[in-house]
Amino acid sequence: MAKPYVSGFLFVYKPPGITSSDLVLKTKRLLNQKSVGHTGTLDRFAEGLLILPCGDYTAFSQVFLGKDKTYLAEVIVGYRTDSGDPDGMVEIDERISSRKQFESLFSVQQLEEELQSLTKLTTQKAPKISALKVGGKRQSDLFREGTEVEEKERTITIHSVTDIKKTEVGFCFRVHVSSGTYIRKLVLDLSDKWGIPLSLGRLVRESIGEYNVSSAKTLAEVSATDLKNWKEVFPLPLRIVDEAEKKAVIHGGYIWDKLPKADSLGFYIVDADETTILAWCSYEEKPNHIPYRYRKVFFDPSAKIMFSK
Repeated sequence: MAKPYVSGFLFVYKPPGITSSDLVLKTKRLLNQKSVGHTGTLDRFAEGLLILPCGDYTAFSQVFLGKDKTYLAEVIVGYRTDSGDPDGMVEIDERISSRKQFESLFSVQQLEEELQSLTKLTTQKAPKISALKVGGKRQSDLFREGTEVEEKERTITIHSVTDIKKTEVGFCFRVHVSSGTYIRKLVLDLSDKWGIPLSLGRLVRESIGEYNVSSAKTLAEVSATDLKNWKEVFPLPLRIVDEAEKKAVIHGGYIWDKLPKADSLGFYIVDADETTILAWCSYEEKPNHIPYRYRKVFFDPSAKIMFSK
């Protein structure tokens, strides 16, 4: 019995003004999907690449969450909100006077030196206006209620800062960062350091790991035919099985011979057609008495009748 949905990865361009969760729900309805996951949300104001694993492929979400990201950031000088982005509450709006101060302090060369110094950062405190949970409540809600919130610190890596330019409203740059880095917090910290109000005006996620925004389509453009399979997006070493081995795998048994070499992400057991993933397996953290562990078995119990004698 065929599954009533198609599994795959959808590369979507998220527009500003919509939450990532809203985009996921719209995708589920549009493609009539059983489930749609995400591989790292974007703030409402932000735009750019979202990789949405659909159907069985939601099992791979965690892999993409840990990948590096690249962004195009456009900064407004003289304007600051509590969140560091256009959706926050305005704290300072002194664009004319601050722009003059900014121009007097920073030549293009000095601006480049300041932004390049971000690559020396090894930790970052999360912004107080964030979706992080504290005692079951959003940190942003607690902060705006007047509750003192301790900023949580995390390890980050700023791999590079490039394409630094001045603009009519301030400046812009591209930044390649480790997963979990808040670009708007980088801007707020620069604001505090320079003594000049700064806030993001626009943020575009241009890549997730090796996957680029150029392959993304808007929600108005996508269809089920745009779902990419595992060979295109998440290839791993294979162990191809015959019918008897297939039956063993879907019932929780193990294959002991002809196992492929695999990295930390493991390998696939696939059907003889070499298109259908039966299981995603890993050698890491496995007990000694079994050859590998199953990270996910992609089996529809309603299809068991196929293997009846």
